[in-house]
Amino acid sequence: MADYIAAALMYNLQILPESLMTGILILSVVLANPALLAMGAAAAATQLLTGAVGRLIMKMMPDAAARTSSMDMCNTGFVGKSWDRLFRGPDVVENLWHPRVPSVYMATVGFFAGYGMALQSLYKEEIAAKVMNRASLITTAVITCLLVLTALIFRIASGCESIVGAVGGLLFGFAIGYLGCISLGYATDRRATNLWGIPLLRDRINDGSALYICSKDD
Repeated sequence: MADYIAAALMYNLQILPESLMTGILILSVVLANPALLAMGAAAAATQLLTGAVGRLIMKMMPDAAARTSSMDMCNTGFVGKSWDRLFRGPDVVENLWHPRVPSVYMATVGFFAGYGMALQSLYKEEIAAKVMNRASLITTAVITCLLVLTALIFRIASGCESIVGAVGGLLFGFAIGYLGCISLGYATDRRATNLWGIPLLRDRINDGSALYICSKDD
């Protein structure tokens, strides 16, 4: 049982970025939620951008690439493997030069962490007015930090990433997630990033309607 649990945890860590991204995209369609769709699409774009940067680095520094196969466990999870099996067949294994810096895996994880932090910055007025529960946000932030740390340790300890590649990918993805969310929020008056579906205080004020939020001390 212990071996089975360990294997299950390792497999789920292996496909973590694509599980998050694919789940968000599916939920955005099922729930007809544009904010979720924007975040999922931005995560996919982050993977493509990180891969492009890695290939540029690979051309300038050939030592920053590793010879691997499309079915290697260190490559991105089930999306890439399914694509490979669909178009090349289950018995065909293609050998590829894979850039090791920055890490696409950690860039995706970092993107979600940066996006989450940007949300708390965008909606700080609502959080301060207790439209949202601050304790739940703190809990979410702690879980996010633990998840990022676990992913970082997993990729380095498994030999899939170098320390430079993993940390570089994490910072690169975090920057894209944070800046992308902030930019999208201000460009759409925070509507396209309102994942929580909370009432926006400035909207109520601009509409001329009174908004009074009682606290326990009132």
